[in-house]
Amino acid sequence: LILLDSLLQEKQKMNSKTNRFISYEVKAMITLLLLLEAFALSSCCKVSSANDQDPKQQKLQIKTHPCERECQSGKEPKTCHYKFEVEYSGTLNKACFDCPLNMTDCSRPDCNPADGIERRIITVNRKLPGPAIVVCKGDTIVVEVLNKLPAATTSVHFHGLFMHGEKEATAGYEARNPQATPWSDGVPGVTQCPILPGQTFKYEFVANPVGTHWWHSHAALQREDGMYGQLIIKEPDDENIQRNLYDEDLAEHVLVIEDWVHKSGEDMFIPHHWDDGSNKATSFLVNGKGRFHNFGVNKYPGLYTPVEEIFVEQGKRYRLRIINAGVSLCPVEMSIDDHNLTVISSDGADIKPIQVNSLVLHNGERYDVIIDTAAKVAKTYLIKFGGLMDCGANKIHGTTLLRYNNGKYMVQQHKILKGQTKYSSYINIPGKQLNSINRGQGDLKKVSVADLRSARKEILKKADRTIYMSYVFHDTSNPDFYDRSYSFADVIGKNNLRTPMMNNISLTFPVSPLLSQIEDVDISLFCNSDNLDPEVHCKGGFCSCYHLYQLNYGEEIDMFIIDEGLPWDVSHPFHLHGFYFKVLAMERLGASPEYLFGLNGPGNNITRQMVIDRDLAGDIPRNLDSPPNKDTVAVPDAGYTLIRIRADNPGFWLMHCHMSWHAHIGMGVIFKVGSQKDLPKIPSKFPKCGNFV
Repeated sequence: LILLDSLLQEKQKMNSKTNRFISYEVKAMITLLLLLEAFALSSCCKVSSANDQDPKQQKLQIKTHPCERECQSGKEPKTCHYKFEVEYSGTLNKACFDCPLNMTDCSRPDCNPADGIERRIITVNRKLPGPAIVVCKGDTIVVEVLNKLPAATTSVHFHGLFMHGEKEATAGYEARNPQATPWSDGVPGVTQCPILPGQTFKYEFVANPVGTHWWHSHAALQREDGMYGQLIIKEPDDENIQRNLYDEDLAEHVLVIEDWVHKSGEDMFIPHHWDDGSNKATSFLVNGKGRFHNFGVNKYPGLYTPVEEIFVEQGKRYRLRIINAGVSLCPVEMSIDDHNLTVISSDGADIKPIQVNSLVLHNGERYDVIIDTAAKVAKTYLIKFGGLMDCGANKIHGTTLLRYNNGKYMVQQHKILKGQTKYSSYINIPGKQLNSINRGQGDLKKVSVADLRSARKEILKKADRTIYMSYVFHDTSNPDFYDRSYSFADVIGKNNLRTPMMNNISLTFPVSPLLSQIEDVDISLFCNSDNLDPEVHCKGGFCSCYHLYQLNYGEEIDMFIIDEGLPWDVSHPFHLHGFYFKVLAMERLGASPEYLFGLNGPGNNITRQMVIDRDLAGDIPRNLDSPPNKDTVAVPDAGYTLIRIRADNPGFWLMHCHMSWHAHIGMGVIFKVGSQKDLPKIPSKFPKCGNFV
């Protein structure tokens, strides 16, 4: 352009004969410039791939934390510091430049392409998912969280961690947990105050137990906006009882999956609870990547944002760690084309290996699987994630590429994933499946969690007592969403929103945390099914309180989590903070077991009393021989899951449905383990909060 401007100025100084000569020169220059412009545009809009380079070179470019290392016996544990800055951002924002027209731009710092649809998100350190925490067993993890949200509180829960050090195997109940820090569990109103805008809160805790875990916001409606990340605790090879089963356990082989929508969590929650807005996901992300919007430019009509890729070599066995960070009623069926899955761990706890063709993960669950690349053709295979239940309505599914390192096959993604993928090929995978939805135990093809066995031999004794905890969606007028002039019975259509309750009680949280400010909490607002006071805790048939059960320190408790089955045939995942529990039994009692999802099938409803009577009659056998350890488990519709809790971790611990909206509106209970004298001493100057009146 500078040359052209210079030529035009010279043209004005010359005579007409020269002008004609210059005109030819100008025309030639314009032609040249147009060719250069066309070349530049084709380069700009060419679908280039950030993965065209050697994957090993890519691996070298990834910055790792000093605590991400090989774990060795006898080595001193490290103190691992992390800084989390929580702030609003957006998918496909200005940090993404020309993504996906230029695929390399999709890998720019702070670019979160998601599935190609722009929307508001909440990020930690401007990443979706947020930063990974990868440490060794026994390390001390220190996370300083700065809340940069202008008008919202936040907190972080470290899902799967005990919040104490490792006890001596022979210590028994009388030995208190070393390095106990229950105030780092991250639940506002239970273990801490919410983190206000501009505030910094420091979490500090010991990395325990070993395994695949994750962290996420425990403030309402923030997890669905992207505030989550992986937390992996590794152990020395000589302590790893599964180590001989695989060759590689790579940091880049962790897959975090999430059902995704194209609005913020608030913009989904409010229309659904006050009107007839949708509660269905519209897309899937794996490690923050998905393909939904077809950009369709130039000669690439099937141009999407990139999906996640992992790389393997022939002749090796790889450990993959899968985390379901989902938020809605969307179990996920996982499979890999032409590969079996050998499952070796669930929620971080080792199990006896089981080989399956597909695996179902409910919200909050984690599974570690081994894939064997021997005798496989070196090409690209699809790792498939098929959404079930509510995700089936929109045929939601996600893809990751399993790419064998062979230069011949390192082709660009759009040449592998041509156009839209077919939902039907992502679900109902033939063969054996683990953790199938709405199934009891004993099916050789549909294996339940209760059919698994721990990799470590243990024979349990009889429990000290039994608790029966049921839930149902009540057709009562929740005062948070109804009033006398528009009660549940009055409103029409989908506006008849039911409220999930446990033992007919909705959980509310105090404004002062129970763990650190119990003296500031109104004790009259505590209740459970044994001491509910209708005059104090109920309004118009709707009962709510600080729903709490006392567990004596050291006792063994059998707990039935019972789904009464109404009004839909669904399955809910429950997570217990601060503990592993053991899964002793699982059964579906409904009269129409073929109804797996949707409106209630004929006879697919039970009562809490039915399960109590069945148990007292001795008709519910318990597996006491090496049952699997879990911290998150699904409950079959019109059925129950029976778990064993060893109450050896003093504190206030939340158990709740891990579907985000259900937890937010009261589908949970709090367990106080031990008496006040059993609780660890709260740190000095621990933050306090409460009412202003």
